[in-house]
Amino acid sequence: MASSFTKAPIFRAIAARNYCQLVPVSGNPCAELKTCTLPNKLIVAAVDNDASLTRVSIVFRAGSRNEQSDNLGTTHVLRTAAGLSTKNASQFAIIRNIQQVGANLTATNDRETILYTLEGTKKAVEKALPFLAEVATQQEFRPWELSELSNRLMLDILTRPLQLRAIDLLHNAAYRSQGLGNSLFIPKSQVGKVSSETLQHYVASNFLSGTAAVVGTGINENVVKQFASSLEIQTGANKPTPSPYKGGELRSNKGGQIAYVTVAGEGAALSNTKEALAFAVLQGAIGSGPRVKYSNIDHGLYHKSLGCLTDIAASAINVSYSDSGLFGILVAAPSASAEKAVKTAVSVLKSGSITDADVQKGKNQLKTSLFLHSESGADVVKDIGTRAVLTGELQTANQLADVVDSITTSDVQNALKKAGSKLTLAAIGNLSNVPYLDELK
Repeated sequence: MASSFTKAPIFRAIAARNYCQLVPVSGNPCAELKTCTLPNKLIVAAVDNDASLTRVSIVFRAGSRNEQSDNLGTTHVLRTAAGLSTKNASQFAIIRNIQQVGANLTATNDRETILYTLEGTKKAVEKALPFLAEVATQQEFRPWELSELSNRLMLDILTRPLQLRAIDLLHNAAYRSQGLGNSLFIPKSQVGKVSSETLQHYVASNFLSGTAAVVGTGINENVVKQFASSLEIQTGANKPTPSPYKGGELRSNKGGQIAYVTVAGEGAALSNTKEALAFAVLQGAIGSGPRVKYSNIDHGLYHKSLGCLTDIAASAINVSYSDSGLFGILVAAPSASAEKAVKTAVSVLKSGSITDADVQKGKNQLKTSLFLHSESGADVVKDIGTRAVLTGELQTANQLADVVDSITTSDVQNALKKAGSKLTLAAIGNLSNVPYLDELK
């Protein structure tokens, strides 16, 4: 159970190693990341790293935080509608041509971005690029095709794991019902009600060149630049809905035997690199899951504070957005242990105390995660695109590791004090023994 909570760090970038004698399966780690900005402000980034698989992503700053009260769930529908008929290609033609060359096309989104990613061998991707452009920029949203998505949307809603729903509730409580408080999933009441006109208006308002990027790995930068130049994307830039951290509490009593509870405070924004990395170090110090497969032992601050209790799974959570962030602890505990689990989490966050040894442990874990993460092709293309459209800064894993080395114990203590100053609580499951926020000191 504990291993399912482990999350990759929020900082992800291409690694620039100091040696390049051998080319691993994942590609040449010494390959240079090349970037440019087209006249319409579209960012282009590519790294030709000789990887076995080529990936090209079109990224828009159009996540669920851009939804309003009258179009909630639009991004969930957009994600599910990827591959439907477009202005120049039918649904059958898109699926057939992509499958015929052995490529794969996926659409993913978070609260700030939507990504359309094509992956496969280099030849397959180059042949299928026109269909990536169709899916990402030439949507038509035919009503009779949209009507067939309702069952899939309901399936997505009903199969969400409870820990994911707890994180969703945490955002809603922390940022209220707008901006970053919006869910990644469509409300049940909205299923079947997001019209073609709503989707077209959302795309026209948010799929803009000034807040978009085209990113490629394992492919020549000239090919990516030529492809980006051919895209028909409306010029302009959108502004994200302001989402100041407010704090609060949300509970959903679903019964069962387990309680999933998140206790968190305000974290760091992506725009403040050093503070965000300090929170990432703090995440490792508190504990982000066991580092040994099948083990349930984590020597972080939280599990040390629990003492002899071994039936509680927990992980520090650290999420950074362009202008805000959340940091806290997610716990899963049997109902009888829930009170102890939550009070311990609050105690850790409010202590404001951390040792040099804990900080060094967190720094070691973070640097390892940065380098391991940078060698995963799928994660690399996503992280380059996300950081390009949110901050405009593209830093390598080595550069981030240098910043990590400069972080002091005082920086991490300040991060812990910030997170513990104003808490938010979200809980789902059997809440009979979960204390309320005003009962926690």
